[in-house]
Amino acid sequence: MSPSEYALDPDPSLNVQFIDSLVPRLTAGRYTLTAHQSLTKDGHRVDSDNYLDTPATQEVEVRAPRFTVQPEWIHGAYPTPGASGLYDDVLPHVTLDRATLPWERDEATAEDGTRLPWLALLVFGEGELPGTDPHCLGQSDARTVADLTGTEDGVLLPPFDEHADPITDDDKKKACRTVLVPRSVFRAVAPTQDELPLLTHVRRVDEQHQRVAPGDDLIQVGDYAVVVGNRLPRAAGGRYVAHLVSLEGWLPYLPGGAKETEGPERAVRLVSLWSWAFETIPDHAPGFAALTEHFVDSEGEDGSALLLRVPLPPDRPLSGSDQQEVADRLGKGYLPISCRTESGRSTFGWYRGPLIPRPAEPQSDRERRRCAAEALIHLEQYGVYDVSLATAFTAGRGVALADHQFGAALLRLRGKVQQAAEKKSRVAAATGARARVEHLVANGLAGHLGEVLAAPGRARQAVAAPVRRPAVTPVPAATALPATAGLTVERLRADTELHAKLTSADAPLVDPDDEDLALVRNRLLGLRNLTGVPFAHLVPDTRMLPSESLRFFHVDPDWTATLLDGALSVGLAHTFDLTSDELVFGPTGQAPLPPFTAPVTGLLLRSQLVSGWPALEVRPYADPKATDGETTLPVLRREALADDVLLVLIEGVPGRVELAEPQQGVHFGIDEPDEDDETDPVKDGIIRLRALSGDDIGKELDPKQHPFPATPGLGDYLRAPGTGTGNPDTVLNVAELADGLGKALGIKDRPLTPSEFAVQMINAAQRRTFTTAHEEHNLTTTGDHPNG
Repeated sequence: MSPSEYALDPDPSLNVQFIDSLVPRLTAGRYTLTAHQSLTKDGHRVDSDNYLDTPATQEVEVRAPRFTVQPEWIHGAYPTPGASGLYDDVLPHVTLDRATLPWERDEATAEDGTRLPWLALLVFGEGELPGTDPHCLGQSDARTVADLTGTEDGVLLPPFDEHADPITDDDKKKACRTVLVPRSVFRAVAPTQDELPLLTHVRRVDEQHQRVAPGDDLIQVGDYAVVVGNRLPRAAGGRYVAHLVSLEGWLPYLPGGAKETEGPERAVRLVSLWSWAFETIPDHAPGFAALTEHFVDSEGEDGSALLLRVPLPPDRPLSGSDQQEVADRLGKGYLPISCRTESGRSTFGWYRGPLIPRPAEPQSDRERRRCAAEALIHLEQYGVYDVSLATAFTAGRGVALADHQFGAALLRLRGKVQQAAEKKSRVAAATGARARVEHLVANGLAGHLGEVLAAPGRARQAVAAPVRRPAVTPVPAATALPATAGLTVERLRADTELHAKLTSADAPLVDPDDEDLALVRNRLLGLRNLTGVPFAHLVPDTRMLPSESLRFFHVDPDWTATLLDGALSVGLAHTFDLTSDELVFGPTGQAPLPPFTAPVTGLLLRSQLVSGWPALEVRPYADPKATDGETTLPVLRREALADDVLLVLIEGVPGRVELAEPQQGVHFGIDEPDEDDETDPVKDGIIRLRALSGDDIGKELDPKQHPFPATPGLGDYLRAPGTGTGNPDTVLNVAELADGLGKALGIKDRPLTPSEFAVQMINAAQRRTFTTAHEEHNLTTTGDHPNG
């Protein structure tokens, strides 16, 4: 927990910190800046004519969101949009990436000086929005801002204070979403002014397991504003819609406000900044636990079904080596596909992408592939091809050709290497010629020349000997420049001294800070992590990754190396280009890229978890068993390839992988007793209190010593059901609940702060652990039950 003041340095011992609010220095509005000066000496003014007293003024305007929000500001919501499940013990909430958003407009200040948020999350059930969305499908009414500043028959429009914050002509042209709420429903579900701060807080989250970490010791902190609803869905089920609404001008109309019942009983039109619908269904387990439980239930024998490959057919006797060959290839992740040979014949071939279920077999020193045909593997026994590496080469070449900046930078880089190599070659050649002349002089060159001059006949005979003309220059060497014609890849690998001279760190061929080198290197780094590779190349068959599935894999280094070969094949024009690439990028395209220190593995997740928990935590550990102070393996790439598909690449083979709910997305809710048959949590619900100070901050207290409520059931903390449209019920009296929690914790001299209230109402984040073991080069994966 933390007070409202913003803490600059995160506490490394905590995964999440709760902050009451994050109020900007200047909220939306118009301000006048005034500046003046005076001259003083010994505390007395010396500008007796006061000619410096004339102030200078400047009008400034601070703008903030008012009628709409950007979609990227919505980090997530719970229950997830469109979800179906049993949510009767959950308070819906929305998480905002823009952490200051709820306080960027200065609506009002509470008696204790607390800035009230201008946003609230209202939850409506079926039939409670008859004019806009009677069936809770997430519908809203489109209006322009000009419409909201006019009049509408039988409707109370937002009472904007245009004197304090005028609405500009440009604003009036903007379209926004609105929702028409019956006045009785608004009174039943809207929070009071005292409850607004308790339903909004900020979470500072350590995000090191939610995205690619730049370093092992760097804490990645994210700030998120969380706006929570005050209503529990009914245990009997039903559809609901949640609206993040603007309360600008509406504070006096909230329950207990001065204008709560003022005027005729007209519906109110609220500006809806964001909304989503969900359904609660009895006896239908939702959420993180149920989704990850499915992975465990479908893991197969020894977890083999969690490997990325086409499901193997049931065990049956295999007749002959041919069937055994097919079964072995399917087990290794291969897939039979139709293909056409260069001669035009239709046949089938084997294909396996870079993500494989077993560790790749060790490769001997490989040669650079210069075209896709060189990467084809002919299976002579069956007369078909393995097209895996040829596809990798073509994919790399296609990605490179699609990136014009990469191609241009690669050509310029090769030109720079060639010029530098020519210069070094000339220097080396000149140095070698001078050394040979000195050697001849030291060993009697003058005497030899005198001998030649003394025998002119023999000299003439030697000169008259027929001269052998050189043969026609071979085609592959025709484009080689003279100074670098002899610098072939084979010579570089055989002549280590020459290679060392050309790649000397004291005089590198290319400046390490060269822009072209940096661009090419970064593109190759991304390509090595499979960025830009079509998804169909990664998962060539939908059976490998069905809906609601988790799959683990190894990455084939030969496939990725061939992928880089394809990218580096762009623009090959001279024989020295191959040598240039060898000098700069190494024989397999690895240097100057940082080498992997361990095999690369990873996981693919296709599930509602990806969209419902966008910051899902993935924690890979080397040790199958948890140990104190352990660090996670490096995550090379983490990317959502689709709304429901997440790819994670890991450097190293994890002993276990934990999937966990993100701290910024865990929800508010109530708990149920360990032993109870009641199906309605409102009737038997409890809240497990947590410590608010000391080393045990956030840990659950002993429920026997600190029970809440004293008798299970939260009926005393619910508002009376509304009257009129829909009769809204199960709305919490948040102020009374916070007061009761404070007394149960022994806090009597002050109310709970928003962050303290959040600590008590938060449900612990769940996690699911999958352990791996290596047996005969197979990755065996099993999952356990979720932990809090």
